[in-house]
Amino acid sequence: MKYEDGMQILYDVLSKGVFIQFRGKSDFLKGPFPSQREAIRAAEDYCRKLGWGESRQQ
Repeated sequence: MKYEDGMQILYDVLSKGVFIQFRGKSDFLKGPFPSQREAIRAAEDYCRKLGWGESRQQ
């Protein structure tokens, strides 16, 4: 699924955590995650819980 404008997910190789920018809010999932793929998957799941993928009324 395509990311929304302004949505970013960045994996931190040193801490094995992931930074998330979503709808104007920033967060960090501490991990450690076993791989970049797992970290990104967790971040995308986090964004889905916040409404990513649902239609947004403007």
